[in-house]
Amino acid sequence: MAGVSLPEHPYNRTEATRLLCAGTYQDAAFRRRVIDELVVHQERPVAPPLGVDVLPVLAHAVRITRQESRTAGLMLAAWLGFLLSDVVMFWDSVGDRWGIGAEVGFGDVFTAFYAGDERLTAGMPLPWSQFYAFVAIGLWFARSVRAQGADGRQAGLPAPVAKAAAGLGRGVTVCAALFAVFYWCWFVAGVLGGDVQTPYPLLFPLLIALIAWWHETTQRRALCRWLSRWTFRTTTQPDLPAGPLYEDLVANISREQTAALTLYEPDSPFVGMGTRRQDWSFAMELRKRPAPPNGSDTPEDTGSPSPDGSLIPHQNHGPLTADRALAMIEPQLVRLRESAALTGKDRLRELEVDRFVCLPGGVGRDELLRLGGSDDVHAVQPDGPRGGDGRTVYDPAQVAAHLREAVDEGGEGRRVFLRVRIGAWHEQVVVTVLVRVHTQGGMLVMEVVPHVLGPVRKDFRSVDTLVDRLPETWAGGAVRALGHGPATGVSTALGALRTLTREIGTGWSDRETDPDVPRVSLRQLASAGGLSPYQEMDVTRYIKTVQERIVNGMREALQSHGYRTDQFEQHIYQVSGGSVFVQDMSGGAVATGSHGSATAHTNAPAAANGTPPRTGA
Repeated sequence: MAGVSLPEHPYNRTEATRLLCAGTYQDAAFRRRVIDELVVHQERPVAPPLGVDVLPVLAHAVRITRQESRTAGLMLAAWLGFLLSDVVMFWDSVGDRWGIGAEVGFGDVFTAFYAGDERLTAGMPLPWSQFYAFVAIGLWFARSVRAQGADGRQAGLPAPVAKAAAGLGRGVTVCAALFAVFYWCWFVAGVLGGDVQTPYPLLFPLLIALIAWWHETTQRRALCRWLSRWTFRTTTQPDLPAGPLYEDLVANISREQTAALTLYEPDSPFVGMGTRRQDWSFAMELRKRPAPPNGSDTPEDTGSPSPDGSLIPHQNHGPLTADRALAMIEPQLVRLRESAALTGKDRLRELEVDRFVCLPGGVGRDELLRLGGSDDVHAVQPDGPRGGDGRTVYDPAQVAAHLREAVDEGGEGRRVFLRVRIGAWHEQVVVTVLVRVHTQGGMLVMEVVPHVLGPVRKDFRSVDTLVDRLPETWAGGAVRALGHGPATGVSTALGALRTLTREIGTGWSDRETDPDVPRVSLRQLASAGGLSPYQEMDVTRYIKTVQERIVNGMREALQSHGYRTDQFEQHIYQVSGGSVFVQDMSGGAVATGSHGSATAHTNAPAAANGTPPRTGA
């Protein structure tokens, strides 16, 4: 049966998408988190995509989970065969010792397991299957400790703690390896001494290694086929399994990722944006410019100079609104993108500008679903934002209505932002600047909120090093599988058990859950957090450049609508220069700088032109 194919998305071929797909193969915990967030918690919409399409990530996570379940089934069969061989051999041994016709029970065999049979285990008081099970658990535990130490370094633990974790991982690995060597030495010594005359303690570990070899080879082939740097952009990614579950998921996630809208929780409204940088805001009174004298022909009459030297006509066609202000800022950013594309390879050439609306989750949703006209209102669906009739908050008509109605209302819950996004370093560093404008009550308030999303985890990026070493030789693969086989068996068994538990829990759970909001961003979950010095320099440059264009756009908006800009210039000077701008001053004193001081004198002389003197730095 054909699976559910993935729709095209602007971000489904980005480097960040490729690395997150590779991360599902390299980190089982991340793979489980992907499935939990996207499949188990179907009531949650996905967070806004910032350079990542989560559908290919989900497809790879589901694929490797099913592969893991198949491997776990083969491993279970091998281990049952190993245990059954022990039972049969010990049963025959006890029967031979007791003589023909003796009745041997399972309790007698179980007792013989730990009696140290000289002919089967060379005196070791354990059956071979249990002995090798301890070897497998030890190797799996050593791998887990090493992985936890690596995760600690990725999380930026203090150097002493990270060093102690790494040392513990090496110590546990050495102990587990010595225990595995002890198993093989004991078996070889028993064979050479004539005490062990059966080959199954050798055959079943080799069978387990063969299954692990097949499992790891399949995964590495998948990395080469779909996720290498040379194949990812041109190869069709794997489909999701067929069935209504994944068909609905693909439709919902695709709609949510392309909509200029998100639901939010008041405690965490910016899920997926990354680290919040220093906000920038100001408030000023909107004051009209005085009308010029009749018959005069001054720059104030014909227009005001723009930053490029041209005149901005005084339109004076109504008050300045948030919608009109954003409409003046957007062309500034578009021109910035076009200029960067013409003059170089700066990532500003890929700058994205759009309007984005945030809706509070679970509050007044029947009102939020209104399309604008009284004749076009439909009731909220019982399952929340993903309604059964396809009419959801994320539908284009709904989104357009919210953008149109909320941009000038200045409400607390429903908010419209101008969203500026720059995906730098091959989408490893994402800069998002949110701009909101208020013009109520004769005041102008602008809020600028930058966010930075750090690079994908280093261990996910190491997939290229792994792919570059492929294909491996038969000898190397056999040795690796022999060493990794026991741990692979335990890890796949635990993964399959978690999958089974999740499926049972999902089947028994109530599907009619309350609507939710995005709780986790998979892109942010896979972020390393820290930036390199070069990346930090680029982030600073991007934010300052975007803010400068925002300032120019707002200045043009004020000038074109006939408002005074002197107070606006004062605010901008204070914010950008870190100094104090004084336009008019009568008495008092101003000092700037960490060591500045000023003293006011009542008998200070007036300036020659009669205006009060200015002080400042």
